[in-house]
Amino acid sequence: MKKLLRHPVLRRLPRHLMPWAVFALSLLLTCGVSLLLKANVRARDEARFENLVQAASDRIQRRLDTYVALLEGTEGLFATQHDVTPTEFSEFVQLLRVQIQYPGIQGIGFSRRFSPQERPEVEHWARTKGAQPDFHVWPEVPGDELHSIVFLEPRDARNQAAMGYNMYSEPTRREAMARARDTGRPALTAKVTLKQEIHEEKQAGFLLYLPVYRGGRVPATVEGRREELVGFVYSPFRAGDLLRGIFGTERQPRVAFELYDGPAVDPENLLHRSSGARPLPDAPMFTTTTRLTVAGRPWTLTFASLPVFTETAAGRLVLPVSMAGVLVSLAFFFMSLAQVRARREAERSADGLRVALGERARVEEQLREADRRKDDFLAMLAHELRNPLAPVLTAVQLMERKLEEGQDIGRERDVVERQVHHMRRLVDDLLDVSRVTRGKIQLQKRPVELVAAVGRALEAARPFSESRAHTLSARLPLVPVWTEADPVRLEQVFTNLLHNAAKYSERGGRITLSLAREGGEAVVRVEDTGMGIPAEALPHLFEPFMQVARTLDRAQGGLGLGLTLVKQLVEMHGGRVEAASEGVGRGSVFTVRLPLLPEARVPVEPEDARPEREMPSARRRVLVVDDNVDAAELLGEVLELDGHQVTVVHDGPAALELVGGVDPDVVFLDIGLPGMDGYEVARRMRQRPGGADLMLVALTGYGQASDRQRSHEAGFDTHLVKPVELDTVRALVADAERPSRPRPGRAADGRSEGSFRG
Repeated sequence: MKKLLRHPVLRRLPRHLMPWAVFALSLLLTCGVSLLLKANVRARDEARFENLVQAASDRIQRRLDTYVALLEGTEGLFATQHDVTPTEFSEFVQLLRVQIQYPGIQGIGFSRRFSPQERPEVEHWARTKGAQPDFHVWPEVPGDELHSIVFLEPRDARNQAAMGYNMYSEPTRREAMARARDTGRPALTAKVTLKQEIHEEKQAGFLLYLPVYRGGRVPATVEGRREELVGFVYSPFRAGDLLRGIFGTERQPRVAFELYDGPAVDPENLLHRSSGARPLPDAPMFTTTTRLTVAGRPWTLTFASLPVFTETAAGRLVLPVSMAGVLVSLAFFFMSLAQVRARREAERSADGLRVALGERARVEEQLREADRRKDDFLAMLAHELRNPLAPVLTAVQLMERKLEEGQDIGRERDVVERQVHHMRRLVDDLLDVSRVTRGKIQLQKRPVELVAAVGRALEAARPFSESRAHTLSARLPLVPVWTEADPVRLEQVFTNLLHNAAKYSERGGRITLSLAREGGEAVVRVEDTGMGIPAEALPHLFEPFMQVARTLDRAQGGLGLGLTLVKQLVEMHGGRVEAASEGVGRGSVFTVRLPLLPEARVPVEPEDARPEREMPSARRRVLVVDDNVDAAELLGEVLELDGHQVTVVHDGPAALELVGGVDPDVVFLDIGLPGMDGYEVARRMRQRPGGADLMLVALTGYGQASDRQRSHEAGFDTHLVKPVELDTVRALVADAERPSRPRPGRAADGRSEGSFRG
């Protein structure tokens, strides 16, 4: 500070303006550092966003590449066999386990190429050998060739609705089929509505084609490919189901996206929104647009960061750092103001000395005393400011590292907030300079739990101790220990003692902090294996500016005020502090004794109590039956987190086999199960002994009035349409433990925009 005030530029200023110049320079420096930090963390956050965007794009690209490879394997079936029967095709697709291994795909099919004259023959073949008695080629449109769907697995209600459809009759499908035929490569259609969309809730769709040629080889010329074309293996996709199959396992996505067909963003060509019906969030932190090419078809993706991304962004560090810089600027202002006032006082004394030579000795003593008070004040102030600045800097550095690694930064954020509040109190003390210089610091006492206070001091001192390779340990009681104190000043005492122990211990030393009750006192001891204290220095250890203390401090680069401040603060709390050592090289022990808080004044709840997450009052047995593995596992995991015992199976026979052993209170049962559907499973469960007492919940994608009526007749208590709200699921599980639960037959609409996707 002296060197700063003696700078040539500042020396030319009027003395009363010097503190303001120092304040302005400090603020300018703070602004510069804040801007640099903001630019740096902005670049880091943007790189993190770009990584998330690239990862999402890669996941979509890889999934579509997988489906292309799946069609290439299916095309190999036709290349190795001259005449593939419906049974062979069905068995081949079943071996692939499409709905389990490849979520999002609607099926695998084959469209046969034939002329209008061959149409009766194809229809006869499909009705007899294909086991499709109602098969017919549709729609009736003129043309030289037809491409009707003759194979499509699995044969569920959706896929059955598309059998016989002449895909060459529709321009969008015809363009992709012609492109696949002429190139011999996979081809993706533009946005279409699938013929499988037989329910009210329709999704945008697209199809992927791969040509099949006679002999299993791709002819060398375009004319040859057109001549030798037998048909196409293909897969239809519902865009929403596909994208949810890719990203549905993300519990807390950090970016949202919209997928458009074509090379540009066009609302008419929207295929899917990751956030459902809601558009991208307003004013996101980052947005970008990228493009993919899938089987010759361009796709456009727009991305936007979500609030959860912003909450973990490193940019939130800028405000605490800026606040700390402003507080330091205020501290420098008051320090320079105190020095200017001290200088003015010294000059007035010098003027008096020239007027009254007879009082020279007294005036010189006053000058020395004023200079000493100034130095005492500046030294004490610097010591006070360093304590909170050290954990702030350490916390900021830890936050940057943890944000890069995706770890939680809650503890570090709490440290920064707590220390900034501490610095604010110090600045408030500076407003009355005369009070601070005379040591009249006012304590703000309240009941303090010492186990928590000691723990915070340990956390504040740990980085410095670890930097010197020390082993820092604690021995704390299992029950709370209460005293009446200013928590900020008390933590300052313990932190100073821990820093002192670390400073005077060699690398690799051990530091132990213990807390215990002894009589009517709380006793905190800080023991170290450091350099120890000479016997002649022990009586003067807590005195400021003594020769021995200064020598010891200077050996480690300190000012010698830490232990003095510890002694003053402990005595202001009605306690006492002691130091002991067996000699040089044998370590030291500092003991702080504080009066215990009377039992009548101990708070009812601990000061650091935090509300626990509310859990269900009773543990229920739940059986989840769903062939969608991801949906079943996620629902099971949610209910297990609530404390319930959950069993998950994926087909009806397994559910019937387990229901007797599990004895569930609630059964969440999908209707569209393979083999035995949910209606039959529900009827059989009701027929078992004790089945009338089960709560059966239909959890399905079928939501028509007829579907609800069938579930009512099958014995379901409730009919929920996917996706459902987790609160609805939790409420049903809680309802199962009530004796007055409604009897079978009750139906409810569980449809919602919940976070769970079945």
